[in-house]
Amino acid sequence: MTIEANPGSKRGFLYTGLVFLLLAVLGYLFRGELLGGAMAWQIGPDHNFADHPSPLAPDYSSNAAWAALPATQDPADERPAQVPATPAGDTPVFFIHPTSYLNKASWNQPLDDETANWIVDQRVLRHQAAAFNSCCSVFAPRYRQATFYSFIEDGDNATQALELAYTDVVSAFREFLQRIPADSPFLLAGHSQGTKHGARLLAEEIANTALRKRLVAAYLIGFSITAADLGGVPVCSSATQTGCAVGWNAIDGNGRGAFAGIDNLLCVNPLNWSNDDSYGAHELNAGAIGYAAYGQAQEGEDITALVVEPGAADAQCKDGNLFIPDLRSDSFPQRMLGNSMHLYDYSLFHMNIRHNALARVAAF
Repeated sequence: MTIEANPGSKRGFLYTGLVFLLLAVLGYLFRGELLGGAMAWQIGPDHNFADHPSPLAPDYSSNAAWAALPATQDPADERPAQVPATPAGDTPVFFIHPTSYLNKASWNQPLDDETANWIVDQRVLRHQAAAFNSCCSVFAPRYRQATFYSFIEDGDNATQALELAYTDVVSAFREFLQRIPADSPFLLAGHSQGTKHGARLLAEEIANTALRKRLVAAYLIGFSITAADLGGVPVCSSATQTGCAVGWNAIDGNGRGAFAGIDNLLCVNPLNWSNDDSYGAHELNAGAIGYAAYGQAQEGEDITALVVEPGAADAQCKDGNLFIPDLRSDSFPQRMLGNSMHLYDYSLFHMNIRHNALARVAAF
Protein backbone atom coordinates (compact mmCIF):
# COMPACT_ATOMS: atom_id res chain seq x y z
CA MET A 1 0.00 0.00 0.00
CA THR A 2 1.28 3.42 -0.89
CA ILE A 3 0.48 6.19 1.54
CA GLU A 4 0.49 9.68 0.08
CA ALA A 5 1.33 12.62 2.21
CA ASN A 6 -1.59 14.82 3.17
CA PRO A 7 -0.95 18.40 2.02
CA GLY A 8 -2.78 19.62 5.11
CA SER A 9 -0.42 17.63 7.30
CA LYS A 10 2.54 19.24 5.56
CA ARG A 11 1.10 22.69 6.18
CA GLY A 12 0.40 21.83 9.83
CA PHE A 13 3.96 20.63 10.30
CA LEU A 14 5.28 23.79 8.64
CA TYR A 15 3.10 26.03 10.82
CA THR A 16 4.21 24.19 13.94
CA GLY A 17 7.84 24.65 12.94
CA LEU A 18 7.28 28.36 12.34
CA VAL A 19 5.65 28.73 15.74
CA PHE A 20 8.63 27.09 17.47
CA LEU A 21 11.01 29.27 15.47
CA LEU A 22 9.06 32.39 16.44
CA LEU A 23 9.10 31.37 20.11
CA ALA A 24 12.85 30.77 19.92
CA VAL A 25 13.42 34.21 18.37
CA LEU A 26 11.18 35.91 20.93
CA GLY A 27 12.97 34.02 23.70
CA TYR A 28 16.29 35.33 22.44
CA LEU A 29 15.11 38.90 21.91
CA PHE A 30 13.44 39.10 25.31
CA ARG A 31 15.85 36.87 27.23
CA GLY A 32 16.53 39.68 29.72
CA GLU A 33 12.85 39.98 30.55
CA LEU A 34 12.47 36.20 30.79
CA LEU A 35 15.51 35.97 33.04
CA GLY A 36 14.16 38.79 35.18
CA GLY A 37 10.84 36.96 35.52
CA ALA A 38 12.56 33.76 36.56
CA MET A 39 14.73 35.62 39.05
CA ALA A 40 11.68 37.43 40.46
CA TRP A 41 9.96 34.11 41.05
CA GLN A 42 12.99 32.68 42.82
CA ILE A 43 14.44 35.60 44.81
CA GLY A 44 12.24 38.66 44.24
CA PRO A 45 10.32 39.80 47.34
CA ASP A 46 6.56 39.34 46.88
CA HIS A 47 5.71 42.65 48.54
CA ASN A 48 6.48 46.31 48.07
CA PHE A 49 9.22 47.88 50.15
CA ALA A 50 6.79 50.28 51.83
CA ASP A 51 4.30 47.56 52.79
CA HIS A 52 6.56 45.78 55.27
CA PRO A 53 8.55 47.23 58.17
CA SER A 54 12.29 47.44 57.60
CA PRO A 55 14.63 45.26 59.68
CA LEU A 56 15.82 46.82 62.92
CA ALA A 57 18.59 49.39 62.41
CA PRO A 58 22.10 48.57 63.65
CA ASP A 59 23.68 50.36 66.60
CA TYR A 60 27.26 50.93 65.51
CA SER A 61 28.34 52.00 68.97
CA SER A 62 28.02 48.29 69.78
CA ASN A 63 30.75 45.93 68.58
CA ALA A 64 28.02 43.42 67.71
CA ALA A 65 27.05 45.56 64.69
CA TRP A 66 30.45 45.01 63.08
CA ALA A 67 31.64 42.02 61.08
CA ALA A 68 35.29 42.98 61.65
CA LEU A 69 37.04 45.23 64.13
CA PRO A 70 40.71 45.62 65.12
CA ALA A 71 39.96 44.44 68.66
CA THR A 72 38.13 41.25 67.65
CA GLN A 73 39.30 37.94 66.22
CA ASP A 74 37.60 37.47 62.85
CA PRO A 75 38.44 36.16 59.35
CA ALA A 76 39.61 39.62 58.28
CA ASP A 77 42.71 38.91 60.42
CA GLU A 78 43.73 35.81 58.47
CA ARG A 79 46.75 35.71 56.16
CA PRO A 80 48.34 33.21 53.80
CA ALA A 81 51.32 31.31 55.15
CA GLN A 82 53.65 33.38 52.93
CA VAL A 83 52.71 36.60 54.75
CA PRO A 84 54.57 37.32 58.01
CA ALA A 85 52.35 37.13 61.07
CA THR A 86 53.21 40.67 62.13
CA PRO A 87 50.66 42.92 63.85
CA ALA A 88 48.30 44.75 61.53
CA GLY A 89 49.31 48.25 60.60
CA ASP A 90 47.84 51.18 62.46
CA THR A 91 46.15 52.78 59.45
CA PRO A 92 42.42 52.00 59.55
CA VAL A 93 40.46 50.80 56.52
CA PHE A 94 36.69 51.13 56.26
CA PHE A 95 35.54 48.09 54.27
CA ILE A 96 31.99 47.75 52.88
CA HIS A 97 31.06 44.19 52.01
CA PRO A 98 29.26 43.09 48.82
CA THR A 99 25.80 41.55 48.51
CA SER A 100 25.37 38.27 50.37
CA TYR A 101 21.60 38.42 50.94
CA LEU A 102 19.53 36.62 48.27
CA ASN A 103 16.42 36.00 50.34
CA LYS A 104 12.99 37.03 49.02
CA ALA A 105 11.60 37.51 52.54
CA SER A 106 12.69 41.14 52.69
CA TRP A 107 14.09 43.92 50.51
CA ASN A 108 16.85 44.41 53.08
CA GLN A 109 18.81 41.94 55.16
CA PRO A 110 17.86 41.49 58.81
CA LEU A 111 21.18 41.77 60.64
CA ASP A 112 20.78 38.34 62.20
CA ASP A 113 20.39 36.47 58.89
CA GLU A 114 22.78 33.54 59.36
CA THR A 115 23.30 32.66 55.71
CA ALA A 116 24.12 36.20 54.61
CA ASN A 117 26.43 36.71 57.58
CA TRP A 118 28.22 33.39 56.95
CA ILE A 119 29.07 34.49 53.41
CA VAL A 120 30.36 37.83 54.66
CA ASP A 121 32.46 36.24 57.39
CA GLN A 122 33.81 33.17 55.63
CA ARG A 123 34.10 34.36 52.03
CA VAL A 124 34.23 38.15 51.99
CA LEU A 125 36.28 38.97 55.07
CA ARG A 126 38.74 36.14 54.41
CA HIS A 127 39.15 36.73 50.67
CA GLN A 128 38.66 40.49 50.36
CA ALA A 129 38.96 42.53 53.55
CA ALA A 130 41.92 40.43 54.76
CA ALA A 131 44.00 41.72 51.84
CA PHE A 132 44.39 44.95 53.82
CA ASN A 133 45.49 43.47 57.14
CA SER A 134 49.23 43.93 56.54
CA CYS A 135 48.93 47.70 56.28
CA CYS A 136 45.81 48.34 58.17
CA SER A 137 43.31 47.61 60.90
CA VAL A 138 40.05 46.48 59.34
CA PHE A 139 36.66 47.95 60.22
CA ALA A 140 33.78 46.22 58.37
CA PRO A 141 30.20 47.02 59.38
CA ARG A 142 27.24 44.73 58.99
CA TYR A 143 24.45 46.67 57.35
CA ARG A 144 20.93 46.18 56.09
CA GLN A 145 22.18 45.43 52.60
CA ALA A 146 19.69 45.45 49.75
CA THR A 147 18.77 41.99 48.55
CA PHE A 148 20.39 40.83 45.30
CA TYR A 149 17.12 41.27 43.41
CA SER A 150 17.43 45.03 43.95
CA PHE A 151 20.02 45.03 41.16
CA ILE A 152 17.60 43.31 38.78
CA GLU A 153 14.38 45.24 39.40
CA ASP A 154 14.29 48.75 37.98
CA GLY A 155 11.79 50.46 40.24
CA ASP A 156 10.99 52.22 43.50
CA ASN A 157 11.36 49.09 45.64
CA ALA A 158 14.99 48.62 44.61
CA THR A 159 15.74 52.32 44.97
CA GLN A 160 14.34 52.41 48.49
CA ALA A 161 16.13 49.23 49.52
CA LEU A 162 19.48 50.57 48.33
CA GLU A 163 18.82 53.92 50.01
CA LEU A 164 18.15 52.20 53.33
CA ALA A 165 21.38 50.23 52.97
CA TYR A 166 23.31 53.43 52.30
CA THR A 167 21.93 55.12 55.42
CA ASP A 168 23.49 52.31 57.45
CA VAL A 169 26.83 52.68 55.65
CA VAL A 170 26.90 56.42 56.40
CA SER A 171 26.07 55.78 60.07
CA ALA A 172 28.80 53.16 60.30
CA PHE A 173 31.32 55.46 58.64
CA ARG A 174 30.60 58.25 61.09
CA GLU A 175 31.07 55.82 63.98
CA PHE A 176 34.31 54.64 62.33
CA LEU A 177 35.57 58.24 62.39
CA GLN A 178 34.76 58.42 66.09
CA ARG A 179 36.74 55.25 66.77
CA ILE A 180 39.98 56.31 65.04
CA PRO A 181 42.34 59.18 65.91
CA ALA A 182 41.10 62.55 64.69
CA ASP A 183 44.12 63.08 62.44
CA SER A 184 44.56 59.50 61.24
CA PRO A 185 44.88 58.72 57.55
CA PHE A 186 42.51 55.98 56.39
CA LEU A 187 41.58 53.78 53.43
CA LEU A 188 38.14 53.18 51.95
CA ALA A 189 37.41 49.83 50.31
CA GLY A 190 34.47 47.84 49.05
CA HIS A 191 33.19 45.36 46.52
CA SER A 192 30.02 45.16 44.41
CA GLN A 193 27.11 46.65 46.43
CA GLY A 194 29.73 47.79 48.92
CA THR A 195 31.50 49.69 46.15
CA LYS A 196 28.24 51.30 45.01
CA HIS A 197 27.76 52.66 48.53
CA GLY A 198 31.48 53.41 48.89
CA ALA A 199 31.56 55.60 45.78
CA ARG A 200 28.61 57.59 47.05
CA LEU A 201 30.25 57.87 50.47
CA LEU A 202 33.42 59.13 48.80
CA ALA A 203 31.55 61.77 46.81
CA GLU A 204 29.19 62.94 49.56
CA GLU A 205 31.10 62.50 52.82
CA ILE A 206 34.79 62.72 51.90
CA ALA A 207 35.58 64.45 48.61
CA ASN A 208 34.60 67.99 49.57
CA THR A 209 35.50 67.87 53.25
CA ALA A 210 38.65 67.94 55.36
CA LEU A 211 38.59 64.12 55.27
CA ARG A 212 39.90 64.17 51.72
CA LYS A 213 43.34 65.18 52.99
CA ARG A 214 43.37 62.04 55.16
CA LEU A 215 42.34 59.62 52.41
CA VAL A 216 45.19 57.30 51.47
CA ALA A 217 43.22 55.64 48.66
CA ALA A 218 39.80 54.25 47.81
CA TYR A 219 39.61 50.67 46.49
CA LEU A 220 36.23 50.72 44.73
CA ILE A 221 36.21 47.34 43.04
CA GLY A 222 33.54 45.36 41.20
CA PHE A 223 30.80 47.79 40.21
CA SER A 224 29.78 50.18 37.42
CA ILE A 225 31.75 53.13 38.81
CA THR A 226 33.03 55.91 36.53
CA ALA A 227 35.37 58.82 37.21
CA ALA A 228 32.30 61.06 37.39
CA ASP A 229 31.10 59.13 40.46
CA LEU A 230 34.17 60.00 42.54
CA GLY A 231 33.24 63.55 43.53
CA GLY A 232 36.40 64.99 42.02
CA VAL A 233 38.78 62.46 43.59
CA PRO A 234 41.22 61.46 40.83
CA VAL A 235 41.70 57.98 39.43
CA CYS A 236 45.02 56.48 40.51
CA SER A 237 47.60 56.21 37.73
CA SER A 238 50.58 54.79 39.63
CA ALA A 239 51.28 52.32 42.42
CA THR A 240 52.13 54.88 45.08
CA GLN A 241 49.79 57.75 44.26
CA THR A 242 47.61 58.72 47.22
CA GLY A 243 44.32 60.53 47.63
CA CYS A 244 42.96 58.67 44.61
CA ALA A 245 40.69 55.78 43.66
CA VAL A 246 41.21 52.42 41.97
CA GLY A 247 38.71 49.91 40.66
CA TRP A 248 38.12 47.21 38.07
CA ASN A 249 35.73 44.52 36.86
CA ALA A 250 37.45 41.26 35.93
CA ILE A 251 36.32 39.29 32.87
CA ASP A 252 37.54 35.89 31.73
CA GLY A 253 38.78 35.90 28.14
CA ASN A 254 36.67 37.82 25.65
CA GLY A 255 33.41 37.99 27.59
CA ARG A 256 31.29 41.13 27.79
CA GLY A 257 31.13 41.27 31.56
CA ALA A 258 28.29 42.33 33.83
CA PHE A 259 28.41 46.01 32.86
CA ALA A 260 28.56 45.87 29.08
CA GLY A 261 27.60 49.09 27.34
CA ILE A 262 28.48 51.44 30.22
CA ASP A 263 30.98 54.06 29.11
CA ASN A 264 34.04 55.25 31.04
CA LEU A 265 34.07 52.50 33.65
CA LEU A 266 36.80 52.85 36.26
CA CYS A 267 39.63 50.46 35.40
CA VAL A 268 43.02 50.46 37.08
CA ASN A 269 45.13 47.40 36.30
CA PRO A 270 46.11 45.76 39.64
CA LEU A 271 49.21 44.22 38.06
CA ASN A 272 50.86 47.54 37.17
CA TRP A 273 48.48 50.05 38.83
CA SER A 274 48.09 52.10 35.66
CA ASN A 275 44.76 53.35 34.33
CA ASP A 276 45.62 52.86 30.67
CA ASP A 277 45.47 49.81 28.39
CA SER A 278 48.98 48.56 29.15
CA TYR A 279 49.21 44.80 29.51
CA GLY A 280 50.12 43.20 32.83
CA ALA A 281 51.88 39.86 32.32
CA HIS A 282 51.54 36.80 34.55
CA GLU A 283 54.96 37.51 36.03
CA LEU A 284 53.52 40.63 37.68
CA ASN A 285 50.86 38.66 39.53
CA ALA A 286 52.29 38.20 43.03
CA GLY A 287 49.63 35.69 43.97
CA ALA A 288 45.97 34.85 43.54
CA ILE A 289 43.91 32.95 46.13
CA GLY A 290 40.92 31.06 44.76
CA TYR A 291 37.95 29.33 46.33
CA ALA A 292 35.23 27.00 45.11
CA ALA A 293 32.00 28.97 45.43
CA TYR A 294 30.54 32.11 46.97
CA GLY A 295 27.88 30.31 48.98
CA GLN A 296 28.08 27.62 51.61
CA ALA A 297 31.13 25.38 51.94
CA GLN A 298 31.54 22.66 49.34
CA GLU A 299 31.88 19.02 50.42
CA GLY A 300 35.40 18.42 51.71
CA GLU A 301 36.38 22.10 51.37
CA ASP A 302 38.68 23.70 53.91
CA ILE A 303 37.22 27.21 53.91
CA THR A 304 40.22 28.54 55.87
CA ALA A 305 42.74 27.49 53.21
CA LEU A 306 44.51 30.45 51.59
CA VAL A 307 46.58 28.89 48.83
CA VAL A 308 48.64 31.48 46.98
CA GLU A 309 49.12 30.92 43.24
CA PRO A 310 51.69 33.35 41.78
CA GLY A 311 51.19 34.13 38.11
CA ALA A 312 47.64 32.76 38.01
CA ALA A 313 46.27 35.62 35.92
CA ASP A 314 47.42 38.32 33.55
CA ALA A 315 45.30 41.45 33.02
CA GLN A 316 44.61 44.33 30.66
CA CYS A 317 42.12 47.19 30.81
CA LYS A 318 40.10 47.58 27.62
CA ASP A 319 36.89 49.58 27.17
CA GLY A 320 36.61 50.03 30.93
CA ASN A 321 36.82 46.35 31.83
CA LEU A 322 39.72 44.30 33.14
CA PHE A 323 40.22 41.33 30.84
CA ILE A 324 42.03 38.17 31.92
CA PRO A 325 43.33 36.87 28.56
CA ASP A 326 44.98 33.73 29.93
CA LEU A 327 43.83 32.37 33.29
CA ARG A 328 46.27 29.70 34.46
CA SER A 329 44.40 28.22 37.39
CA ASP A 330 41.40 26.01 38.11
CA SER A 331 40.79 27.64 41.49
CA PHE A 332 38.30 30.24 40.19
CA PRO A 333 35.42 28.18 38.78
CA GLN A 334 32.38 30.46 39.04
CA ARG A 335 31.29 32.92 36.36
CA MET A 336 28.54 35.50 36.19
CA LEU A 337 26.86 37.31 33.31
CA GLY A 338 29.11 37.89 30.31
CA ASN A 339 31.87 35.59 31.62
CA SER A 340 32.37 38.02 34.48
CA MET A 341 34.79 36.93 37.21
CA HIS A 342 33.04 39.28 39.60
CA LEU A 343 33.26 36.90 42.56
CA TYR A 344 37.05 36.89 42.23
CA ASP A 345 37.76 40.58 41.56
CA TYR A 346 39.86 40.65 44.73
CA SER A 347 40.98 37.03 44.80
CA LEU A 348 42.73 37.07 41.42
CA PHE A 349 45.08 39.80 42.69
CA HIS A 350 45.13 39.20 46.45
CA MET A 351 48.86 39.60 46.98
CA ASN A 352 49.10 42.58 44.63
CA ILE A 353 46.38 44.38 46.60
CA ARG A 354 48.13 43.50 49.87
CA HIS A 355 51.46 44.88 48.65
CA ASN A 356 49.89 47.95 47.07
CA ALA A 357 47.98 48.96 50.18
CA LEU A 358 51.26 48.82 52.12
CA ALA A 359 52.98 50.92 49.43
CA ARG A 360 50.31 53.61 49.39
CA VAL A 361 50.24 53.88 53.18
CA ALA A 362 54.05 54.21 53.18
CA ALA A 363 53.86 56.89 50.51
CA PHE A 364 51.18 58.91 52.27
